[in-house]
Amino acid sequence: GDASSDPVLRLPQMEAELATLLEKKSRNDADKDRRLELKEAIKDAKNIAEFGVRRAQVRFYDAFSDGDVDSMDMVWSKEQAVRCIHPGMASLEGRDRVMNSWAQIFGSSPKFTIKPARVNIDICGLTAICSCIEETPGGGQIEALNVYHREGGDWRMTLHMASPIIIRQPGPPQPPGPPQPPRPPQ
Repeated sequence: GDASSDPVLRLPQMEAELATLLEKKSRNDADKDRRLELKEAIKDAKNIAEFGVRRAQVRFYDAFSDGDVDSMDMVWSKEQAVRCIHPGMASLEGRDRVMNSWAQIFGSSPKFTIKPARVNIDICGLTAICSCIEETPGGGQIEALNVYHREGGDWRMTLHMASPIIIRQPGPPQPPGPPQPPRPPQ
Protein backbone atom coordinates (compact mmCIF):
# COMPACT_ATOMS: atom_id res chain seq x y z
CA GLY A 1 0.00 0.00 0.00
CA ASP A 2 3.02 2.39 -0.01
CA ALA A 3 2.45 5.21 -2.52
CA SER A 4 6.08 5.05 -3.68
CA SER A 5 5.74 1.40 -4.77
CA ASP A 6 2.10 1.42 -5.97
CA PRO A 7 1.57 3.36 -9.21
CA VAL A 8 -2.22 3.26 -8.67
CA LEU A 9 -1.82 5.17 -5.39
CA ARG A 10 0.32 7.75 -7.23
CA LEU A 11 -2.28 8.13 -9.99
CA PRO A 12 -4.05 11.21 -8.51
CA GLN A 13 -0.71 12.99 -7.99
CA MET A 14 0.50 12.12 -11.50
CA GLU A 15 -2.74 13.39 -13.03
CA ALA A 16 -2.51 16.62 -11.03
CA GLU A 17 1.12 17.14 -12.06
CA LEU A 18 0.26 16.53 -15.72
CA ALA A 19 -2.65 19.00 -15.54
CA THR A 20 -0.31 21.63 -14.08
CA LEU A 21 2.27 21.04 -16.82
CA LEU A 22 -0.40 21.20 -19.53
CA GLU A 23 -1.73 24.50 -18.15
CA LYS A 24 1.80 25.87 -18.06
CA LYS A 25 2.18 25.30 -21.84
CA SER A 26 5.94 25.27 -21.47
CA ARG A 27 7.98 24.51 -24.58
CA ASN A 28 11.23 23.55 -22.85
CA ASP A 29 12.48 20.01 -23.40
CA ALA A 30 12.44 19.01 -19.71
CA ASP A 31 8.72 19.86 -19.39
CA LYS A 32 7.93 18.11 -22.69
CA ASP A 33 9.80 15.01 -21.55
CA ARG A 34 8.06 15.06 -18.17
CA ARG A 35 4.63 15.37 -19.84
CA LEU A 36 5.36 12.34 -22.03
CA GLU A 37 6.71 10.42 -19.03
CA LEU A 38 3.60 11.26 -16.98
CA LYS A 39 1.20 10.34 -19.80
CA GLU A 40 2.87 6.93 -20.12
CA ALA A 41 2.96 6.36 -16.34
CA ILE A 42 -0.73 7.34 -16.03
CA LYS A 43 -1.67 4.96 -18.85
CA ASP A 44 0.31 2.14 -17.20
CA ALA A 45 -1.22 2.83 -13.77
CA LYS A 46 -4.74 2.82 -15.23
CA ASN A 47 -4.02 -0.51 -16.96
CA ILE A 48 -2.76 -1.96 -13.67
CA ALA A 49 -5.82 -0.56 -11.89
CA GLU A 50 -8.25 -1.96 -14.47
CA PHE A 51 -6.62 -5.39 -14.26
CA GLY A 52 -6.98 -5.29 -10.45
CA VAL A 53 -10.63 -4.22 -10.65
CA ARG A 54 -11.38 -7.00 -13.14
CA ARG A 55 -9.73 -9.47 -10.73
CA ALA A 56 -11.90 -8.11 -7.87
CA GLN A 57 -15.00 -8.51 -10.09
CA VAL A 58 -14.08 -12.16 -10.75
CA ARG A 59 -13.64 -12.79 -7.01
CA PHE A 60 -17.04 -11.20 -6.27
CA TYR A 61 -18.94 -13.21 -8.89
CA ASP A 62 -17.07 -16.43 -8.00
CA ALA A 63 -17.95 -15.96 -4.31
CA PHE A 64 -21.57 -15.31 -5.30
CA SER A 65 -21.80 -18.30 -7.65
CA ASP A 66 -20.09 -20.59 -5.10
CA GLY A 67 -22.27 -19.32 -2.22
CA ASP A 68 -19.01 -18.80 -0.29
CA VAL A 69 -19.44 -16.38 2.63
CA ASP A 70 -15.71 -16.39 3.50
CA SER A 71 -14.70 -15.51 -0.08
CA MET A 72 -17.43 -12.84 -0.20
CA ASP A 73 -16.06 -11.40 3.05
CA MET A 74 -12.64 -10.99 1.39
CA VAL A 75 -14.20 -8.99 -1.46
CA TRP A 76 -15.70 -6.25 0.74
CA SER A 77 -13.82 -3.29 2.22
CA LYS A 78 -12.80 -3.44 5.84
CA GLU A 79 -11.70 0.22 5.94
CA GLN A 80 -14.43 2.13 4.04
CA ALA A 81 -18.16 2.45 4.65
CA VAL A 82 -20.00 -0.22 2.63
CA ARG A 83 -23.48 -0.43 1.19
CA CYS A 84 -25.42 -3.11 -0.67
CA ILE A 85 -28.72 -2.96 -2.52
CA HIS A 86 -29.96 -6.41 -3.47
CA PRO A 87 -32.64 -6.58 -6.20
CA GLY A 88 -35.98 -5.37 -4.90
CA MET A 89 -34.66 -4.67 -1.40
CA ALA A 90 -33.89 -1.57 0.62
CA SER A 91 -30.30 -0.42 1.00
CA LEU A 92 -28.17 -2.13 3.64
CA GLU A 93 -25.44 -0.01 5.20
CA GLY A 94 -22.52 -1.17 7.29
CA ARG A 95 -20.25 -4.16 6.90
CA ASP A 96 -22.06 -6.37 9.44
CA ARG A 97 -25.47 -5.87 7.81
CA VAL A 98 -24.07 -6.40 4.32
CA MET A 99 -22.21 -9.59 5.26
CA ASN A 100 -25.22 -10.93 7.19
CA SER A 101 -27.34 -10.41 4.07
CA TRP A 102 -24.94 -12.51 1.98
CA ALA A 103 -24.93 -15.25 4.64
CA GLN A 104 -28.76 -15.27 4.55
CA ILE A 105 -28.88 -15.36 0.75
CA PHE A 106 -26.32 -18.16 0.54
CA GLY A 107 -28.05 -20.12 3.32
CA SER A 108 -31.57 -19.88 1.94
CA SER A 109 -31.19 -19.98 -1.84
CA PRO A 110 -29.88 -22.68 -4.16
CA LYS A 111 -26.53 -21.79 -5.72
CA PHE A 112 -26.63 -20.37 -9.20
CA THR A 113 -24.08 -18.79 -11.48
CA ILE A 114 -24.14 -15.10 -12.30
CA LYS A 115 -21.97 -13.98 -15.19
CA PRO A 116 -21.11 -10.31 -15.72
CA ALA A 117 -21.43 -9.06 -19.29
CA ARG A 118 -20.98 -5.65 -20.96
CA VAL A 119 -18.55 -4.66 -18.21
CA ASN A 120 -17.51 -1.00 -18.14
CA ILE A 121 -14.81 0.16 -15.71
CA ASP A 122 -13.97 3.77 -14.89
CA ILE A 123 -10.95 4.40 -12.67
CA CYS A 124 -11.23 7.62 -10.65
CA GLY A 125 -8.05 7.85 -8.57
CA LEU A 126 -8.39 5.31 -5.75
CA THR A 127 -12.01 4.52 -6.60
CA ALA A 128 -13.26 2.34 -9.45
CA ILE A 129 -16.80 2.30 -10.76
CA CYS A 130 -17.84 -0.85 -12.56
CA SER A 131 -21.16 -1.26 -14.32
CA CYS A 132 -22.29 -4.49 -15.90
CA ILE A 133 -25.21 -6.70 -16.80
CA GLU A 134 -25.44 -9.75 -14.55
CA GLU A 135 -26.70 -12.66 -16.61
CA THR A 136 -28.62 -15.27 -14.62
CA PRO A 137 -29.64 -18.83 -15.51
CA GLY A 138 -32.71 -18.89 -17.72
CA GLY A 139 -31.81 -15.64 -19.49
CA GLY A 140 -32.56 -13.15 -16.71
CA GLN A 141 -30.60 -9.93 -16.62
CA ILE A 142 -29.76 -7.65 -13.72
CA GLU A 143 -28.23 -4.18 -14.13
CA ALA A 144 -25.41 -3.89 -11.58
CA LEU A 145 -23.16 -1.16 -10.28
CA ASN A 146 -20.11 -2.11 -8.23
CA VAL A 147 -17.82 0.45 -6.63
CA TYR A 148 -14.36 -0.49 -5.42
CA HIS A 149 -11.78 1.39 -3.35
CA ARG A 150 -8.03 0.80 -3.37
CA GLU A 151 -7.12 -0.73 -0.02
CA GLY A 152 -3.87 -2.40 0.98
CA GLY A 153 -2.72 -2.81 -2.64
CA ASP A 154 -6.00 -4.44 -3.67
CA TRP A 155 -9.47 -3.35 -4.77
CA ARG A 156 -12.25 -3.87 -2.21
CA MET A 157 -15.96 -3.45 -2.83
CA THR A 158 -17.74 -0.54 -1.13
CA LEU A 159 -21.04 -0.67 -3.04
CA HIS A 160 -23.02 -3.33 -4.87
CA MET A 161 -26.33 -2.27 -6.35
CA ALA A 162 -28.42 -4.60 -8.48
CA SER A 163 -31.75 -4.05 -10.20
CA PRO A 164 -33.56 -6.56 -12.41
CA ILE A 165 -34.18 -5.50 -15.99
CA ILE A 166 -37.92 -5.92 -16.43
CA ILE A 167 -38.56 -3.66 -19.42
CA ARG A 168 -36.05 -3.90 -22.22
CA GLN A 169 -35.67 -1.06 -24.65
CA PRO A 170 -35.81 -2.34 -28.27
CA GLY A 171 -32.88 -0.15 -29.26
CA PRO A 172 -32.16 3.50 -29.75
CA PRO A 173 -35.27 5.60 -30.29
CA GLN A 174 -36.07 6.20 -33.93
CA PRO A 175 -36.51 9.76 -35.13
CA PRO A 176 -40.07 10.58 -36.10
CA GLY A 177 -40.91 10.19 -39.77
CA PRO A 178 -42.05 13.03 -42.01
CA PRO A 179 -45.28 14.76 -40.93
CA GLN A 180 -48.37 13.07 -42.27
CA PRO A 181 -51.09 15.16 -43.97
CA PRO A 182 -54.28 15.42 -41.94
CA ARG A 183 -56.87 12.77 -42.75
CA PRO A 184 -60.16 13.96 -44.16
CA PRO A 185 -63.11 13.46 -41.81
CA GLN A 186 -64.97 10.19 -42.36
